[in-house]
Amino acid sequence: MIGRQRVDWSDLRVFLAVVETRSFSGAARLLGMTQPTVSRRMDDIEARLETRLIERGSNGVSLTEAGALIRDHVVTMERSAQAIERLALSRDKRSEGRVRVAAPDGLAAFWLAPRLPEFQRENPKIAVSLDAGLWSDTEARRETDISLQFEESKHVDDVVTRLATYHYALFAAPDYIRTYGAPRTLAEVADHRVVHHVAQRHQTEGWHPKAAPLQSLWDRQIETNSSAAALIAIRAGAGIGALPTAALTVAPELVMIGDTPLAKLSLYLVNHRDAGKTERTRRVIDWLKRVFDARANPWYREEYIAPADFAAAREGVEDDDASWVAPAGPRRERSVG
Repeated sequence: MIGRQRVDWSDLRVFLAVVETRSFSGAARLLGMTQPTVSRRMDDIEARLETRLIERGSNGVSLTEAGALIRDHVVTMERSAQAIERLALSRDKRSEGRVRVAAPDGLAAFWLAPRLPEFQRENPKIAVSLDAGLWSDTEARRETDISLQFEESKHVDDVVTRLATYHYALFAAPDYIRTYGAPRTLAEVADHRVVHHVAQRHQTEGWHPKAAPLQSLWDRQIETNSSAAALIAIRAGAGIGALPTAALTVAPELVMIGDTPLAKLSLYLVNHRDAGKTERTRRVIDWLKRVFDARANPWYREEYIAPADFAAAREGVEDDDASWVAPAGPRRERSVG
């Protein structure tokens, strides 16, 4: 229609953020705006298009029929814009700029963050954004250059590298064991307080066959979606919980319950094929491969290395990580199988 104002791309991103988060407040957090601003922008979009795109209800925002059709076009536009950006990135040979890395919060906080100064010294002009799950994974914000994840990407344009193996076992603080004792079997864990990470459901084939049915009987005194919170709670004596043996590099005093791990999970490094062509992204990828080197970090090896054998497994390896402290001897409680 002649005279009708066009809706620009920034308006459509607001619409997409509202749809993906299903709320104005969620879209505001995602876009760095205020809720009233998002609401006003949505009103403007609908006025310009002369049609209602969303319905506001007690359960959040839902799409109208017109909104659903327009959303499909906006998603296509978003993907096209990303393709243009990736094409430009693939021609970028500069060793400067920003690289966005997404990783589970415990891994980001306890393993990557302490090692960032090393990367900064070698690459002073490369900035790193470390997304530990606080930024929503929506169509409106797919800006990650590199992702560390426990699920293998099947996308044809993704380059997937198996980075490390995590061996999960039950752990408890020494004070908890002294006060409440340790379970002798997986079934006896039901008599204890459990700190449970709700995301411990990936790669189910890698978990002990008895663990899944018994977990429903465990007393989950604390549930969390944060691996950092789970580790800190277990370390403080809140209960028994499953942690990777790599947690002993942060909390070497923890007691491993049993002789064998409950799960063996693969950690993958995933990057878009074009993003991996930039010099700055390649440098971050090389750095990540170095800090997860299984020869120097035996807790990340494919084969299970008992915590008591960590130090021996690292013999002959030059130790550049002064922050790591070997567990003091074979701190294990037997049984649990």
